[in-house]
Amino acid sequence: MATKVLPAFDISLLVVVAVSTRVFAADTERPESWLRSGELGPAPQRATNILPLSDQSNKGNWTKYEPLSDEFEAVELDLNKWWPKNPKWLGRQPAYFHPGNVRLSGGELHLTMRKQEVPEMPKDRGYHTYTSAAVQSKTKVKYGYFEIKARPMKSHGSSSFWFYDSAAEWWTEIDVFEIGGGAGGFERKYNMNVHVFKTPTEKRHWSVHGAWVAPSNLADDYHVYGLEWDNKKIKWYFDGVLVRWVQNTHWHQPLTLNFDSETMPEWFGLPRDADLPSTYSIEYVRAWKRIETTTGAEQTALTAVPLFSDMTFRQGFLLSYPNVSQGRRAEAVLDFGKEGSTPAWRLCQWGTSHSLAGAPCVQFDSGLVGYENKAKRVAVAEATSDSSDLLLEVKGAAEYRPDARKYGQSWPHLLIEQDAVNLCPLDELEELRFRVGMRLLHVYNHMKKDEYDPRLHAAQFQMFFIVKNTNSKSKDYGDYFWFGVPFFDSRHDIPPAYMAKDAGKDDATGKFIYTIAGSEINNTPLKDRDWVTLGKDLLPYIKGGLKEATQRRFLISSDPKDYAVVNMNLGWEIPGTFDAAIQIKGLSVTAVVEDKSNVLVE
Repeated sequence: MATKVLPAFDISLLVVVAVSTRVFAADTERPESWLRSGELGPAPQRATNILPLSDQSNKGNWTKYEPLSDEFEAVELDLNKWWPKNPKWLGRQPAYFHPGNVRLSGGELHLTMRKQEVPEMPKDRGYHTYTSAAVQSKTKVKYGYFEIKARPMKSHGSSSFWFYDSAAEWWTEIDVFEIGGGAGGFERKYNMNVHVFKTPTEKRHWSVHGAWVAPSNLADDYHVYGLEWDNKKIKWYFDGVLVRWVQNTHWHQPLTLNFDSETMPEWFGLPRDADLPSTYSIEYVRAWKRIETTTGAEQTALTAVPLFSDMTFRQGFLLSYPNVSQGRRAEAVLDFGKEGSTPAWRLCQWGTSHSLAGAPCVQFDSGLVGYENKAKRVAVAEATSDSSDLLLEVKGAAEYRPDARKYGQSWPHLLIEQDAVNLCPLDELEELRFRVGMRLLHVYNHMKKDEYDPRLHAAQFQMFFIVKNTNSKSKDYGDYFWFGVPFFDSRHDIPPAYMAKDAGKDDATGKFIYTIAGSEINNTPLKDRDWVTLGKDLLPYIKGGLKEATQRRFLISSDPKDYAVVNMNLGWEIPGTFDAAIQIKGLSVTAVVEDKSNVLVE
């Protein structure tokens, strides 16, 4: 097969060579390997997007790795994560990597090959006739699980998913796949390869190739391709089923993640004009790291403990009364048509003039199902979907008109709330990981200039944890503070930090509010219709809030062993005449703790 030859530092040194498969240096021992032959067999069914398709029960102890994960649902490629080209390589001649062939649409990344010449194409170096595309990660990674859902292009151009780095001392490569979706004899071949170009002890290039033959043409449909890479083995998966593994004898170097399309004349042949343009489409890329730490000869396993349940919201909601004096009594159950369900979440509609109680369950055009009245809407993904979408919308014009909110007047809330299903003292945590995908659908200000006062009026979407003293022997037992994470505030591009006593309305708790700056989790203002994925280890910030609450004398003790996250709420507060809607998905809050029952010794 054709081999990628990439210069370590100077792209002018590019040389393209062809090598046969299974090329080894004389002193290199061939890695042990296995390759599936024949049919794939039963494929696993996906229950959650939070885990790899092949490991839905999380036996591998995986946690999401955000720097190399992308659902591609934004308008443009996230340039904080990706290069829209290969920074060290112009492509395999004659095709030239052209950033104009990289685009996002329909929630997918598309890499296109064309019969086209562009002015910047260096013809004196063999680039002519064709342009192709490449995307490379700005983060290097060593070990993990990497999964994409993709459809290769149906032409002689390649569709590739691979890892490499060409540093001064180390130059290795892992090809998850190189597929010639329209090349004769290659339409069904899932080509997998590993290369060693250079290490401190080896100077000759060698590779180990394997190909599994799929039951149908790979370019005819989307399939899930996975790579599991650790210090012992490299494993390839197709639709969640293991198809190959190779002993990891050399691939212990941080590598970049790459997608590209190339011309491979010696292997697939040159594209036919009739097949161009052709496009390689990627629905998502998801990456995970195994939760474990290594100290000396001992490997201490960590485990991720979910703090909350039903993160797809399929069990529905207990609907609170608008009046907070009713406490936790439920005015109604919003079961989304699934009678007999036991909701884990409460939907709080405090301060509203228009309760959702009695609203019918309806189907929305967006593929969501939910409840709506003149002042608000809540919707989730249909039960037949594998997504975890939740939409929360407040229509402030229906709540306030004709007058804007006055000082001391309560304001409408629409938020989800749940008590933690696992209580983990802060001092036992290694991390407290939060993740969510989010997009702002719209925000409309209905107030006139002379009635709008930013001290009184806003639209805020935020998350709060109750961090409570759970030690019955502590003087602060039962006391707590609010820890906040702001996502949107109509008054600011990025919400600022906020620390104060909860006050300003009759039902205020009087407890300390410690809200971190929005820039701690997102430096880009939320824009209408653009998806963003946010994630952070919140533990250092929560401990900082605990110290601040003690210094301000809201609490007596700041010992982390006495405190735990006991409750969470997420949603809108609208102390102004705003119509506002946000959609979220993939919400997770997990405590990372030492698994004392599982100590691994190498």
